[in-house]
Amino acid sequence: NTSGKVQIQTVSGSSTYPYNSYIITSTNGESIVLDPTSMPPKDVVDIKPAAIISTHSHPDHTDSYFTKSNDCPHFTSEVTSLDTTSFKIFTIASSHSGDTIDDFPSNVLTVADVDGLRIVHMGDIGQTALTDEQLKALGHVDIAFMQFDNSYSDMSLENEKGFKLMEQLQPTIIIPTHYTDDALPIFEQNYGKIQEFDNVLTISKDDLPTNS
Repeated sequence: NTSGKVQIQTVSGSSTYPYNSYIITSTNGESIVLDPTSMPPKDVVDIKPAAIISTHSHPDHTDSYFTKSNDCPHFTSEVTSLDTTSFKIFTIASSHSGDTIDDFPSNVLTVADVDGLRIVHMGDIGQTALTDEQLKALGHVDIAFMQFDNSYSDMSLENEKGFKLMEQLQPTIIIPTHYTDDALPIFEQNYGKIQEFDNVLTISKDDLPTNS
């Protein structure tokens, strides 16, 4: 990363779920990987992540071979916290389906603070609403990775659960994960013009729009 800004990249080789997995790289070049799946092997690109976090254990959000091949802290659906050189990371218990949050959560919200930005991967949250405790822990979110259409979480364009959760969270930028092309006009109706990036988004706190 030579941009002088935080760099966010898609990284999955999956043609079915291309937008679940991300590398986030700080201004000093340290990277973490969120929800890896179908990751490139080291002889293609050696990411050398400082940490690997999966919001839950489903195969479209985990890559056991990739995780085992990297000697760094890694967590899957675990309530935890971790500080690296550039990142402050913590996770929040949530539910993959329904509103019951168990002692061993079926999904966690992964929060990464880096270079003045708060970035959250919501994983496959299936709740109908965020709890007061979750909202307090999440705080103000600059960038949220969020699903909108996923039958495994009973989330669809018809029940609008994803949109309702984002109404509660009010992030400045939303990057969709599970979605279909049918969602695009609804995104524009709810959030305004869609900005497309070819794999890499470089952004700083100063680049954020003034409104969500």
